Amino acid sequence: MITNLKSNKYLAFALLICLSFVFVAGCGGSNSTSTPSEEEPQETIELTFAHHWPAKHKVETVMAQGWAKAIEEATDGRIKIVTYPGETLIPAAENYEGVVQGVADIGLSVYGYTRGRFPLIETFLLPGINAKSSEVLSHAAMEVINKFNPKEIQDTKHLWTFGSGPMDIISNKPIRKLEDLKGMMLGVPGGLGAVTLESLGGSPVSQPMSEWYESLQKGVMQGGVVAVNAMEGFRLGEVTGDYITLTPFLPQQLFYCVMNLEKWNSLPPDLQQTIIDVTEEFYPGSIPGVWDQENAGAVKRLSEKKP
Repeated sequence: MITNLKSNKYLAFALLICLSFVFVAGCGGSNSTSTPSEEEPQETIELTFAHHWPAKHKVETVMAQGWAKAIEEATDGRIKIVTYPGETLIPAAENYEGVVQGVADIGLSVYGYTRGRFPLIETFLLPGINAKSSEVLSHAAMEVINKFNPKEIQDTKHLWTFGSGPMDIISNKPIRKLEDLKGMMLGVPGGLGAVTLESLGGSPVSQPMSEWYESLQKGVMQGGVVAVNAMEGFRLGEVTGDYITLTPFLPQQLFYCVMNLEKWNSLPPDLQQTIIDVTEEFYPGSIPGVWDQENAGAVKRLSEKKP
């Protein structure tokens, strides 16, 4: 009887020890063998980018797509920008307000299409200001915008501004003296160009660039005041441009690229900073420089085609 009691005590003690080891091993095992849960993949933010240039124009292929690709790579795919060229999302003249209202997240168009909407920036568009190149006008405008942050664009996030370079007259008849302009129906992109042309005796036709081809083809316009790269970019060389009259005194154009302010404010701070950094790096070599190259290249190629 005593032996059985002792045996039972030893058995109970041994069982208690075993259970203790199991408990300790179980606790220790959960700490050493468990793997931390993998982080949830971050959601991709898709942004729409609307403008009016044709799909094959370098504004689309170099500027818009190039910048979008640089943003996507720099954010490791957290931001994807989808471009909508050729007014497929917003008409050119309504682009800025369309971005303000959230129709598109990002918009690229012409300040002069909404005359009076940008009074400070429009000082660059006065007649007689001959910046000689897109690069000069672009950097001058950017410096003023960055310094003064005009109230007129504070309802969006300004990304960049660039200039057209010289605006010349393209036509199928020569313009050798001021009298040749009298009554001549010439397209102008908008802004102060119309007022200036009218004061010189011409008859301005204010239209977005996307409408010029048809108007020239139908004879509604006899030419236009434009950066000469439009001869190729908008195929205007097919319907006009036997003559290019250099007019450095006519108003040049400025173009904006802006983002919807609410969309911008919704982005995480690190993504905002990445967009700023990428834009500052991308801008100098891929925006005003491209425009100047296109203007010079268009003149050269067109002169080679003409007999």
